[in-house]
Amino acid sequence: MPIEKDKLINLLPHKGRMFLLDRAVDIDYDEYSIKTQVDVTKESMFFEEALGGIPSYVTFEYMAQSISALSGIDNNRKGLPPKVGVILSVSEFKTIVPVLKEGTAVTVSVCQQDIVDRVFSFTCTAYIGDELVSSGKLTVMEVDDLRELGI
Repeated sequence: MPIEKDKLINLLPHKGRMFLLDRAVDIDYDEYSIKTQVDVTKESMFFEEALGGIPSYVTFEYMAQSISALSGIDNNRKGLPPKVGVILSVSEFKTIVPVLKEGTAVTVSVCQQDIVDRVFSFTCTAYIGDELVSSGKLTVMEVDDLRELGI
């Protein structure tokens, strides 16, 4: 059931080099969770030659885009367009390893924990193989248009 990048990109508002996910590999609509993957390559906009990879703090953006992917896939399934997500807070974010090395694949898991109106909270983790890379909690708000927020 993997959804590859060429199809996934149409379900998120992120475009061009800022679209970072390579695939969605598992979705659970009952639990409202998703697993996505990102291949660490030199082509990534965050790749640093001196590190031989990507700083692990970038997994925060992988987590945010994974939440957006879950919403976009679910909305597409319901015949609705993608919505814009605004990050309201990040808590307990920590990285365990400093660098995501070239040639590895990062697996990101996000799972909804709570919902109030249009505000959602998610627990998030990122792994390379069985090794925990980072974790945190993200709270986001979905809007149809950023002008709703005066942006």
